[in-house]
Order: sequence, then structure tokens, then C-alpha cells
Amino acid sequence: MALTVILITLAYILIIVLEVPRLLAQKKWRELTAFSLLLLPAIVYSYGMAFDVNLPNPTQLIEGIFKPLALQLEKILGTAL
Repeated sequence: MALTVILITLAYILIIVLEVPRLLAQKKWRELTAFSLLLLPAIVYSYGMAFDVNLPNPTQLIEGIFKPLALQLEKILGTAL
């Protein structure tokens, strides 16, 4: 597990070192914000997996969002989805 954590840390450091200076130099604040907002959950999730933390499945969230739409379409079309 220690090797996994070290490799995850090195991978994220490499990604940050390669991407952030370029975004800062070009003053791409929106892209930097989007990069940070996408990278943060990825970091949290990957460390959670490395430490065998019981993490929620993102598919469950997506199913919860789209299930009402699927039920409405089923009513309209009269078919089981």
C-alpha cells in the first residue's frame, strides 16, 4: 500500500507540474479552476481506493439523476426501458 500511495502522489505531482505553470503563464483562470475542480475529487477518490475506504459508486448518482427521466419516457413511449 505504501508504494501505491507514493506512486499516486508522484503521478499527481507530475500532472500538476506539467499543467499548472502553463495555465498560470497564459492566465487561463477558468481552465485552471476547471482543472482544479476535476483534479481534487480524482485525488480524493484515488487515495480512498488506495486506503480501501468504502467509496460511493458514481454510477449510483448518475442513475439517481436519470431514473425519473427514464420513467417519464417509459410512460410517454409505453415501453419498458
